[in-house]
Formats: sequence, C-alpha cells, structure tokens
Amino acid sequence: MQNTLRKYYGFLTILCVFIGFLFPQLAELSWLVPYFLAVLVFSLVIEHRISDFTRVVRRPRTILLLSLSNFLIFPLVGVITGYLLALPPGEIFTGVILLTFAPSPVVAALWSELSGGDGSISITTALFTMILGIMIYPLILFVLGISSPNISFKIFQLLTLSIFVPAAVALFLRFEGEKYIPAKKIMTMISSFISLFIVVMAVAHMASRVMSNEVDILLKIGLLVTILILCGFLYGYLLGKFKKVISMDKPALIYTSGMRDGIIPLSVALLYFSTYATLPATLLLIIMPFLVVGVYYVIKT
Repeated sequence: MQNTLRKYYGFLTILCVFIGFLFPQLAELSWLVPYFLAVLVFSLVIEHRISDFTRVVRRPRTILLLSLSNFLIFPLVGVITGYLLALPPGEIFTGVILLTFAPSPVVAALWSELSGGDGSISITTALFTMILGIMIYPLILFVLGISSPNISFKIFQLLTLSIFVPAAVALFLRFEGEKYIPAKKIMTMISSFISLFIVVMAVAHMASRVMSNEVDILLKIGLLVTILILCGFLYGYLLGKFKKVISMDKPALIYTSGMRDGIIPLSVALLYFSTYATLPATLLLIIMPFLVVGVYYVIKT
C-alpha cells in the first residue's frame, strides 16, 4: 500500500480535488483541520528516534540555512510575486502572507524518506522552525496589521496546541526508554492519508464559497504558489550542491526548502479570516503534490 501511495500520489491528489468539488458539503468538516495537523505532527515525530534529532542538531549551520528559506526567502518571493501579478489587496493578500510566513512542513520528512534520503534532517528543521514560528508567526501578523492583539494571541494558542503539544508528547514517549516504537510504514501511511483528506476538505471549502467567475484570480494565485515552490526547490538543490553534503542528505535539503505547509495557514484562515484568505493555502495543497512527485522521479532517476 505504501508503494501504491508513492507511485500514484499525484493521481490520488487529483481524485481528492474532484471529491472536494463534487461534495462541497464536506466543508462543514473544515473545523477538524487543526486536529489533523496535530495528528500529522505526532505521527511524523513519533517514528523518529531521539538519536535522529541529536545527530542533526550537531550541524546547526544546516538547520539555520534551511530555516532561512522559511523566514526570509519565501516571504520575499511571495510578496514580490504577488505585487507583480497585481493580486488585489485585502483578504487574498492576507492569505499570501499567511502562506509565505508559515513554518516549514513536516511532510518533507515523509518525502525525503520515500526518496531514499534522511528524513531526520527534515523533521528536525521542521520542528525547529515550527516551534520558532509559534512565537514569530503571530507577532508578524500583528506587526503587519493583519491581526489584532487578541487574534494574534488566539493564533499563538492554536499553534501551541496543534504543533508544540503533539511534538512534545511524541518526543516524551520516545525519550522514555523508547517504550513506544510504532511501525514506521503504518505511521507513514497515516500521514499520507491525513494529507490527502485535508486536500478534500480544503477544496470543498473553496468550492462551496468561491464563485466560478473568479478563475482569473485563482490562476494568478496558482502561478504564485508554483513560483514559490520552485524557488524553494532550487534553493535546496543549490544548498546541497555548494555544501557538498552526502547523497542521503540531498533529498532532505530539496524537500525541506521547497515544500511549504498549507495546513497551518489554512487553519488560521478558516478560523480567523475570510474564505479568500484560504485560497493560497488551498491551491498550495492542490499544486504541491504534483511538483513534489516530479521532484521525486527526478531524484530517483
């Protein structure tokens, strides 16, 4: 089943997109997205040993260089591209800001391992940037005038409960004498299915509220998301090339730099902003799997 998921992930994403459009009533389940994020974080952290994290922490320069793409490169590329594409100000640009400043995705670890790489680099970087992002993310939204102090604090609470707490619980279980050692393939499949189901709910939410005459805006946002992801992949490739890392580390650098987390900005937008603020994250969840599958086949060949 894991091999089938890996081989047909792009097709399954298309299927999930169609399901979302055909059953817009599934948007009623969108309130579950933060809980799915918590399960996703837990399942990806619990499958790694404590030694995986401590081994990577001994190379802080790699973590810092990868984190640079999350808090500097992505926001710059996203905002500049948004202005060049003349995206309308307001809620759509709010969605772009929510997406570009989102912490790094934990799903990069899944694809790093599927490509024969070391997923511990991705998961360690993801945890570092996510925990750092719990503090920085609400602050940036407040400084930019996107959210009020009250909303910023609520976003801080949301990220703490859906990211920090499940990660801390997973690390505690592994630290306690490695008492809980799950079957890695099972946890990987759980993560994959959760990611696909989130695509269904995100598309259903978009289909239930966005009018068909706004195709031009959707195309512009899709182009922005594509440029954002490709710039990230290029950064990861160049980072691996110039640092001259071992071959097992290269997939992790590429995926960690290129993949973005659509679930965090989607959760924040669903709870505290309008439907239009969810569009960048929703289109990311649709587009990114196809680009990631393409990168996967390039790496494997």
